[in-house]
Formats: sequence, structure tokens, C-alpha cells
Amino acid sequence: MAELHLLGDIQGVTNFEDSSSLFCRFSFQAGPNWTFIAGCSEGQTTSGKPNHDNYVFWSHPIDIHYVTKGISGWPKINFQVSCLDSLGRSWIVGYGCCSIPTAPGNYAVKVPCWAPAPTTITDRIRQYFLGGSHQITQTDVISLGVDRYKLTTQSKGNIELNIDVIFRNFTQFGVEYK
Repeated sequence: MAELHLLGDIQGVTNFEDSSSLFCRFSFQAGPNWTFIAGCSEGQTTSGKPNHDNYVFWSHPIDIHYVTKGISGWPKINFQVSCLDSLGRSWIVGYGCCSIPTAPGNYAVKVPCWAPAPTTITDRIRQYFLGGSHQITQTDVISLGVDRYKLTTQSKGNIELNIDVIFRNFTQFGVEYK
């Protein structure tokens, strides 16, 4: 079978407005043609505070191995960036998703993040004084974009990835890449 190896790291996040500690939960998703073999298909980074350049360093390693029968359902990574305040409360402050590059090589990927925007004055006041934010209940909206056009969202920062994509036996099983 054709094999896909993903090596790299989630380097960090930049330009988030929150000054509290930020951390990220991530999960890989792939279609029915893909079989997960080894690695961590989901996880969580450490938390960190933004530096003077508004950058949070995580350097969380990625090491994933898939085998596939066909390229349909190419793997994606879903992200949920969360905030941890001084009282130990956490809430999600941003969502993001990106497809894995479809050719072998080393890639620096910036994943734009977004979050549901407060739609009423009451929501804005509650969010300002109590913290927290609106959260997505159906996570399909993140990766598939189904019904996302119905949401009022606001841009957040960018997650930065460094990822090496390695193919093995793709040409032997009739999968061409260029």
C-alpha cells in the first residue's frame, strides 16, 4: 500500500489578541481510504504567554504515519486554540483547519484562525467582563465548512506549522504526483 509520513512541529501562534496563556488542541482527520498506522492523531500543546512580538512558542512535535488505497479523503488537521486565564478557566478562542500538502517536501504552513463573533451587546459585555466566548457545537463546520456561511465570525491569529511530507510506494500503486 502507498504510505504517507508526516514529520514536523506546530511551531506556535501569532497575532491573537488574548494576553493570557494560549494552548492548542489538534486532531488529524482522513477519509475512509486512509488507515492510521502510528503516531498521535490528536493531542494538545503546552500553554504559553505571548512575547513582545505577540507570538506564542509551542514547538509541539508531529509524527504521523498513514497507509492508503487512494487519495480521496486526503488528511487534514483541525485546530482549537484555547485561552487559560489566571483563575485556571479555559475557553476556545479560535478554530482553524488545513489540508496536508499533496506533494513531498518541506512546508511552512500558516493556518488562519477564526472564532464566532459576539452578535449582541449583551454577548460583548458578558465576554468582556466574564471571559469566555461562543463555541462551535458541530465540529464539522471547522473542517468541511458546511453551513459556516451562516455564522458571523471574526478573524483571529495564525497557527504556524513546519511539516515534512514523505511519500513511500505511491508510484508503485499508481498514484502520481507532480
